[in-house]
Amino acid sequence: MRALVTGAARGLGEAVAARLVGDGADVVLLDVAPEVTATAERLAALRPGARVRAVVADVADEESVERGVSEALEWLGGIDVLVNNAGVGGPTSAVVDTPVADIRRVLEVNLLGPFLVTRRAARAMIEQGTGGLVVNLGSIFGQQGVAGGAAYCASKGGVALFTHSLALELAPYGIRVNTIAPGNMATEMHWQDLRARAAKEATSFEEEVERVRATIPLGRHGAGNDIAGAVVWLASEDAAYVTGQTIGVNGGVFLT
Repeated sequence: MRALVTGAARGLGEAVAARLVGDGADVVLLDVAPEVTATAERLAALRPGARVRAVVADVADEESVERGVSEALEWLGGIDVLVNNAGVGGPTSAVVDTPVADIRRVLEVNLLGPFLVTRRAARAMIEQGTGGLVVNLGSIFGQQGVAGGAAYCASKGGVALFTHSLALELAPYGIRVNTIAPGNMATEMHWQDLRARAAKEATSFEEEVERVRATIPLGRHGAGNDIAGAVVWLASEDAAYVTGQTIGVNGGVFLT
């Protein structure tokens, strides 16, 4: 299996890439952060003979995506799985108080990014003629709105509908497209949000973590392995008839 994972320098992207490497895939980690090189070196040690490569590129920049994805495709010799994980949290202010530049950045990374990366990778999948899989990372906040999170919610809601359209367009080529919608995940992005909330509410970070945890039916935050497991299942023959779906990995905090 040949896979490309964006936003893979750390967090969920790193966890997904690590699982794919461990399961025998050749994997390219693409991230705007130069630290992705060290991550790739670390993951290459997970399995003897593992083929892992880092590519530094900005998913929100068309020229950077064209260069970065083309480099990845050349090194992989093709592509079977694309995981669009790169994303940013964005502002937590009310819409009336949010600068346009802040909203634009969230949309460019979280929504335009998957569009640009998928456009380039899907062309390669079509040319190969062997099918493929695209997994877009959405969010529970792409399924429901939240005050103070309009930019993020809009971007992730857009990802879900982008998945629907893309799944219909690529189905004739045997390429499946699905969204994974994480809930409250133990990632630095989530911790940053809770630290900001603690500062605003004059509480402690630990109190905010416990407050969120208490709302999760399964009683814990999600981990990278939870998302990686869903990706691996989607990439397996067991999911060969699954496309155009939003799969919640959220501990039961949001039910559809």
